[in-house]
Amino acid sequence: MTLALGLVILILLALRLVGGALRRDEIWERIQRDKVLRVGMDASFPPFEMVDAEGRFSGLDVDLANELGRRWGVQVHFINVSFDSLYDALKKNKFDLIISALPYDRTMTRDVLYSPSYFNAGQVLLAREDEPTLRSVDDLKGKTVAVELGSEAHQLVRRLERDKGIRVKILAEREPEQAIALLRQGKANALVCDRVTAHAYLRDANDLRLVGSPLTDEPYVIAARADAPVLMAQVTQALEEWRANGLLDELLKKWL
Repeated sequence: MTLALGLVILILLALRLVGGALRRDEIWERIQRDKVLRVGMDASFPPFEMVDAEGRFSGLDVDLANELGRRWGVQVHFINVSFDSLYDALKKNKFDLIISALPYDRTMTRDVLYSPSYFNAGQVLLAREDEPTLRSVDDLKGKTVAVELGSEAHQLVRRLERDKGIRVKILAEREPEQAIALLRQGKANALVCDRVTAHAYLRDANDLRLVGSPLTDEPYVIAARADAPVLMAQVTQALEEWRANGLLDELLKKWL
């Protein structure tokens, strides 16, 4: 009995040691050793990331990366890669993290580790400041809604009609600028678009306002290789603390 118990204990210890070895994060160890965090992004999507003629990076995602660098006491090196190549470059160890207005993709969860969302880029409702009666999506009944033709917003408004019985008149324009013009000219009561586009409109003038919460979820996340669990745990901890202490809100307000 004692021998059997001893064997069980040895097996459990062995499994624990193997599990610990499997959880080793060489990427995090290299960041700590070399004091360099490599961040991949497609720097062509303001206000999240952009690069000037002299190679200086700026934007919300750049600030997030720099805050991680300060937190960990490391330098941040930015690597500009086309958006379609980000996952492949991460897999080839060209950088340690993707921070690039990256939408969560459940089909990639076996290949990469994702952080919690730091921004919801889902569809939102915009109205004019002089139309105070529009307070929620339910108030759209009988109203006219502008959208970009064939966009996710266009499909969403059609689903609202089909699934919620919210009957509206849809004005679908080929260009986003034409759709926002309909709202500003009073030809539409509301506009549905993604949150990034909405904030761009809100920055341009003070005649518009957001109505309620996002209508859909499109979380932007940070990605690391699947063999970097410690690195992702550190990213997750940072985002949770920044959400709690208000730093994340400050960065969102700065850029959006």
